[in-house]
This record gives sequence, structure tokens and C-alpha cells, in this order.
Amino acid sequence: MRKRVIWPSDRLQSGEHMGRTQPYFVFMCPRCRHFTLAPAGQKRRRCSYCGKIIDIRRAAKAVFDDASSASAAVREYNARGSDEFYRAVERSRERVLALLPDERVDIEEMTQDAPVTTGKRRRLMQLLEREACDTACPLDRIAELCPEYQLDWEWVEQLLNRLANDGIVFFPHPWSVKLTAPPGADSKPQRTVDVKDEIVGLLRQHGPVMLLEDVVAHFAERGVSRESVEESLKQLLWDGVVYQPLTDRLALVE
Repeated sequence: MRKRVIWPSDRLQSGEHMGRTQPYFVFMCPRCRHFTLAPAGQKRRRCSYCGKIIDIRRAAKAVFDDASSASAAVREYNARGSDEFYRAVERSRERVLALLPDERVDIEEMTQDAPVTTGKRRRLMQLLEREACDTACPLDRIAELCPEYQLDWEWVEQLLNRLANDGIVFFPHPWSVKLTAPPGADSKPQRTVDVKDEIVGLLRQHGPVMLLEDVVAHFAERGVSRESVEESLKQLLWDGVVYQPLTDRLALVE
């Protein structure tokens, strides 16, 4: 029987930190330049804006005492720009070193993207079936196991996003991934389906505002691809049924 590894995100979700604050890092996505956050100790998270999986160890980081203050900082930095962020990075330098000591980055993590092959894809699916079938698996754990499966993390990151678009995996949290399709279902993308009415119903039930990623995850659990959700959302936005109060949020037009 395999021993379960406890990760920082597991402790956060399980409530181990209830009663004491958990420091959070705030950092910038290198692709879309939006700011985001993650619990201190987490090495990777998926950007809610563009889907890039960010290596937090390599990013400039500011430290905040808890999720609430970090969230407020993210909103401020995304609204006003990066000047204040870089001042916060300077103020946080010593705390960052204490919370996340320098680590040697494996040479394999520097490897350029490799071409997609059936064998590599099959090995990744085997990894996901083992680690992310019954419960969500931290991205850190996936990256840690890449050498064991002879996989390059940069390539895995790209394929995870493609599998998410096909509805085969989803990201229940920005730092974890879960397999939604049964074993062996990775070879054929799902067809696009119309879920406009279902999206409206979901927003009415859980509104007034929902995170875009929560909507995508809701439908991924039901076998609906991200592409289907995004196509339906485009039509709803065009028709004026929903709007986006922020780039990562959805709300019904009342």
C-alpha cells in the first residue's frame, strides 16, 4: 500500500492550519503578466488567467501573512501595475529566503520542449492514473515523479493544459490536477457541446459571481470539455446574458 505524501495544499484544504495563519506568496505570471498567489511552500501553481503553470521558485515573490492580505495585494497589483509589487518583493526578501530556501534546480527541468510521442503520452497517463485518479494530485508531486516516468516537466505542463482543454483532466485548485476520464480515454478529444443553459443555471444557483475556473471544473467533472464551456460562454457574453466583472470571474446580467 502506497504511503500518501502530505503537501502544503493538502494541509491547507484539510484545515490543519486552522487557528494559525498560513503565509502566502504573491508573484507574477511570466506569460500574461497577471499577479496571483499560492501558499508558502508550494512550488507550482496554474495561472487562472492564461493556464501557464508557474514555477514559483524562479519567480520574484512578495510574502503576506495570510490568504486575505495576499488576495487584496493581488487585486491591487493587477489594477495598478507592478511598481508596488517590486517594492514589496524587496521588503520580503529575507522572509522569502526563510520560507523557501534556495534549491538546486535539476538540469532536466531546464530541458527544452520535446516532441509529443505516443510512448511519452502513455507514460503520463499512467502517472495520472496512479496519482490523480481518485483524488487531486499536487503539481509538485507530478513534477517530482517525471524522472521516474522519463518525462520532461516542460512537456508535461503543455500536455496537461491540452488534456484540460479536452476535458480529460481538470484543476480543482490552481496547484493540483485530477483525472476525469477513465483509463485509456486520452486518445480522442471530446466533441463540443452546447452548455449555455446549464451555465446560466449554475450561476443562478451559486452566484451572484463565480470564478471562471470553478465553472470549468464543475463541467469537467461531468465530462464536458473546457472548449465546450468557453464556446458557450462566448455566446452568452455576446448575447449579453453574462458579463465578467473581473477577467477571471463571471456573473449574470440581472
